[in-house]
Amino acid sequence: MKNGGALRDVSTLSGGETFLVSLALALALSNEIQLKGNTSLEIFFLDEGFGTLDDELVDTVIDALESLQTSRRAIGIISHVEQIKNRVAARLVVKEARMGEGGSKIVTEKN
Repeated sequence: MKNGGALRDVSTLSGGETFLVSLALALALSNEIQLKGNTSLEIFFLDEGFGTLDDELVDTVIDALESLQTSRRAIGIISHVEQIKNRVAARLVVKEARMGEGGSKIVTEKN
């Protein structure tokens, strides 16, 4: 156990540590909803926070998220971080609207 088992105030957490705590809580809540609910929670979205992580921690988080995906649960990631984009097998990319070409467009990309 880190910190010698002593309690640590959340205000002392770094950005990356805050992200990991938030991710763990969100995944636990998602799992609890799955177990107790009558409705299946088939997709889980993460919106950012990856910019606070160093490269090694990004790899650790993506490895963990990949291991959580199943045929009954997909995990969507909303991110601008290149390392994330390169690790995700399939992406929906939102292209901004251009004058005279209508609204924004959504395109799919695969690695």
